[in-house]
Amino acid sequence: MFNYKSKIHYANPKSKSLRVGLPKEIVKVLNVKPGDTMDWEVDITDNKITVIAKKLEK
Repeated sequence: MFNYKSKIHYANPKSKSLRVGLPKEIVKVLNVKPGDTMDWEVDITDNKITVIAKKLEK
């Protein structure tokens, strides 16, 4: 189990979208690089949020 903290920023000053950086340890585990596509699976059950992040293969 990993525990990391990340700051959330606006993706663009004129946008309401948000952006968060991936900690370098997660980048290494997922073997992701700029331009890769991620798949995010989110499950909300009994007020508990589980997020599964996967790198999509090209």
